[in-house]
Amino acid sequence: MSSKPLLKFETIADENPYFLDPEEYPDWPSQFGDNQPLVLEIGFGTGSFLLDMAVQHPDNNFIGIDFYHKGIRRLFTRLSRYGLTNIRIAYGDAKEKIPFLVRETELSEIYINFPDPWPKKRHHKRRLIKPPVVRSYWEKLMPEGRLRLATDFEEYAMEMLEVIGADPGFRNLHPDPGFTNQREDVPRTKYEKNFLNQGKKIYYLDFVKVPCP
Repeated sequence: MSSKPLLKFETIADENPYFLDPEEYPDWPSQFGDNQPLVLEIGFGTGSFLLDMAVQHPDNNFIGIDFYHKGIRRLFTRLSRYGLTNIRIAYGDAKEKIPFLVRETELSEIYINFPDPWPKKRHHKRRLIKPPVVRSYWEKLMPEGRLRLATDFEEYAMEMLEVIGADPGFRNLHPDPGFTNQREDVPRTKYEKNFLNQGKKIYYLDFVKVPCP
């Protein structure tokens, strides 16, 4: 029974020119046919943020990476409806794919919206934001490139602040306490809208790449 959804997903993916399951560098200028700034969203979920960003910023190219089959299929449907050509979808685990997904200094921005907080202590090792991963983001961002994160989980927000703040290649764009609870310059994700409707506090973290000593 488990093979049928997978086969359906593979069929849709094979037929969609905007889908990639890369094992080597995809050559993004050739993929998009231009050299517009490249923006990456890690873990795009249902794809609402990625889609809205692509609509609002046609002068940028967007890559979304995720392994959530249902979300990828849903985004395929919406892409065909909108006729967008400045989005590519990469399938897989970001920690495994990013080393060859983009070249060094190729990204203008990286967005990580509501990563899984793995709240149980024994699962904290599964959290995405770890020093080696943060260092890989620094390598992939162009000078003055931005790393932007959002979470509703306070303890994870504080951990991300500590981990990224310990990397000398990033400067926090927010004064003490190092985050903001308002972000108006980008669209809201589906989860973000739900959290706000429930009265939850959102923690937005924004960092800029600086020369590393």
